[in-house]
Amino acid sequence: SSRQRSSHSLPSLRRPLAAMPAKSSRLARTGVALLLGAAAWVSRSPSAFVGARVPVQQARTALNGYRFDWMLEGKNGEKGLQTQDGYWVGEVGFEKAMGAQGYRYRMRPTSKEMKEGKEIDGLIFQIGPLKVRLGEAFGGTGNNEALRQLKKKLVAEGMYDKAKITENEYWKKRFGHNRWEPSYIDQSNGL
Repeated sequence: SSRQRSSHSLPSLRRPLAAMPAKSSRLARTGVALLLGAAAWVSRSPSAFVGARVPVQQARTALNGYRFDWMLEGKNGEKGLQTQDGYWVGEVGFEKAMGAQGYRYRMRPTSKEMKEGKEIDGLIFQIGPLKVRLGEAFGGTGNNEALRQLKKKLVAEGMYDKAKITENEYWKKRFGHNRWEPSYIDQSNGL
């Protein structure tokens, strides 16, 4: 009988988990889920906590062109934009280079065309003393006389690659048609 009393006084360790109250098992599952979530967060984002180091990744590509690190260091005593090759063209440079060849940049007339009044009809509207360039916003074109001449020259040249010409001769004999066609060149005139 003393044996029976001792077994009744101590809780049974063999009780199934399903027999535990629902409230404590729900609380236990929530706690375990929170612990697992916190562990995953800590292992996946070490930068989320103060003092944790972020793993260093190697650069995937080499940086060719301007050097931001040189700009910060101020190498050669310069504080401006520094490039690896020592020059930087930029948009202003492209506009000047294309203007020197007579081509338009950003579908706007060159300064020479503006001074001469060539092909600028409908680009500038005057309302009283104000002049507004609305035509450039709604009807600008990159085509001008220099570009039209270049297009005509390229079309007249046709195919100039000797390897493609000889391959075309072979294909014409064997299959009855050319393998290569001349590149398409836009013939719009912008007028």
